[in-house]
Amino acid sequence: MDVITFVTPENNARRERFPVSAPSNRGIARAHRASAPSADPDAIGLFARVAGAAPEIGAAFSAVRSFPAAFLLAACVFVASAPLIQRGIGHERLDRMAIPADDSSELAMRELVTPEPDASLLAEAQADGVPDFIQTVSYSNYKVRRGDTISTILARTGLRNMSTILSVNRIDNARRIRSGQSLSIPSMDGIVYTVARGDSLARVSNRYKIPVNAICDANDLERETLTAGQRLFIPGASLSANELRRAMGELFMYPIRGRLTSRFGYRSDPFTGVRTFHTGIDLAAPTGTPVKATLEGRVATTGYSTVFGNYIIITHDGGYQSLYGHLSKIGVDRGQRVAQGAIIGRVGNTGYSTGSHLHLSLYKNGKMINPFSVLN
Repeated sequence: MDVITFVTPENNARRERFPVSAPSNRGIARAHRASAPSADPDAIGLFARVAGAAPEIGAAFSAVRSFPAAFLLAACVFVASAPLIQRGIGHERLDRMAIPADDSSELAMRELVTPEPDASLLAEAQADGVPDFIQTVSYSNYKVRRGDTISTILARTGLRNMSTILSVNRIDNARRIRSGQSLSIPSMDGIVYTVARGDSLARVSNRYKIPVNAICDANDLERETLTAGQRLFIPGASLSANELRRAMGELFMYPIRGRLTSRFGYRSDPFTGVRTFHTGIDLAAPTGTPVKATLEGRVATTGYSTVFGNYIIITHDGGYQSLYGHLSKIGVDRGQRVAQGAIIGRVGNTGYSTGSHLHLSLYKNGKMINPFSVLN
């Protein structure tokens, strides 16, 4: 018996929905005519145009759909980087600017506007007469602000005499008041006097040229008998010139007790006899005698020179500097802070010297001055 086998052909061809390369309109039309001969030719042409532009349309649609996210991301980056751009370029709103305070500049401006007066002039600036009746003195507290000086405190409190604040608060160095310090401010100008043994109102009155009744009224005294150690407020009185110089850091002490062998100014050179200018004073003393700092300050430098031998230079407040020469020993280091009267070295005979002695030179704002103009 013959066996009949039916073979069904398989179509392995796969048609792409959107061809990678768009075929021509004629090819598309032919394919559709083969599968659907009744299709409208105009519809076939439209389908071909749409199919050819499909990739471009899909890309445009994706770009439009992702635009809000991209815009939001760009806005966040701009806002976050705005402060950096402002600092880099320098644009700031005026109400956001913060200028740090410069203490040194502020202090310089204060001293320029209200400079510290000379101590010798202050001593002469007595009150213009003392009234016949004076109310009892009262006190208030003042907290020192940053950059304050005695002059600015006087201006703020209505006082006129620097001696008042120095004496009442027992300030021995007017340049060392500090921010936050509490000061006692009297209701009138004057100084505080501590009664010594044997003092009387008449003696105190004669010393300061202030009437007895003014002293009694200011202190509300019921009797004229005084006791040692009692503190009296002397209205209208002022400290002496030396006391003011000491409080203002302008009164230097002798660094040693010695015999004066050479003054400031022109002299005959001890070696050549030629007339030369001597830049300080010489005080003769045995080798090894302790040398003291003439005023509080900071050691600017130490070293050795052929002229001064072993020497020390100290920088003080108010533009002052002191030089100590011909030392046998240096006892301080550069940058060290020293108090007035502290031992800094020993007398010697080093450098250009004819014998054991100390050479002392003083400078103010870089210019030599006569040491006797400020030495106590």
